[in-house]
Amino acid sequence: MNSEFELIRYNENLPARIELRQGNINTPYHWHKEIELVYVMDGNLKIKVNTRDRELHADDFVLMNTAENHSLSAENATCLIVDISYEFAERFDGSLYSSVFKVVGGSGAEEELHNLLWQLSRTLNEPELPDLRQYAILMELLHVLFVQCKHENPTAAADEEQVRSRHVKLAKEYLQQHFREEITELEVAKMLGLNPIYLSTLFRESTGIQFREYLLHIRLEHAMDALLNKRMSIEDAAKAGGFPSKRTFIAKCKRAYNVTPFQLMKQRAAAEVRTNV
Repeated sequence: MNSEFELIRYNENLPARIELRQGNINTPYHWHKEIELVYVMDGNLKIKVNTRDRELHADDFVLMNTAENHSLSAENATCLIVDISYEFAERFDGSLYSSVFKVVGGSGAEEELHNLLWQLSRTLNEPELPDLRQYAILMELLHVLFVQCKHENPTAAADEEQVRSRHVKLAKEYLQQHFREEITELEVAKMLGLNPIYLSTLFRESTGIQFREYLLHIRLEHAMDALLNKRMSIEDAAKAGGFPSKRTFIAKCKRAYNVTPFQLMKQRAAAEVRTNV
């Protein structure tokens, strides 16, 4: 089953997204880097976490670790969804990457988390400074998770490698879709919730080239296709490749192929003449 990446946008003033979902809920199989807690306030919720199916009822909750695949579905239910920034949580424990959170049924941790989620649901109706109270509860949630629910993850290395691979794949897909726009490494890193330096290192290790080199390769590939196969002018080919000007396209082409676009066009024309003779 394919799993899509979800970009989480946090609430203002909070290192998390807190939202209430009501009615019919149908969230396809997806993953994100955030730690997620789902609290069912009313109705029944079907949830799939990796390959495990569960059904939650009113007053139940479930925890998803970073990058776990999951989907949600319900008819006429009310759920509180809490997605906590992984980078924010990692500030408090540098070993988080090799750990996993587990909530043992019937334990004190389960009761404390349930109580905190219930309190968090109540803040949605507070008229004044709800984000201040939400921030305080989020800190308590993280404290319980770190102190009572954190365990060593035996598959940490494999899981981390899978996440790294996914991030590079998503960065490549983003570049393929937006190469005609002004793209910066900082923008892509922010979209993925990563440190720009980390993304740069990750990209170089995976592809063998720098982020900007990869973007240039995509732009040249599209520009050359427009020039040689679609018979566009050099100026139009430059636009098709996302270059800001014809001059930039010519300079980048010469640096990459040791010839200018005009020289390539002449070579193509000469080759066609030889073929037709």
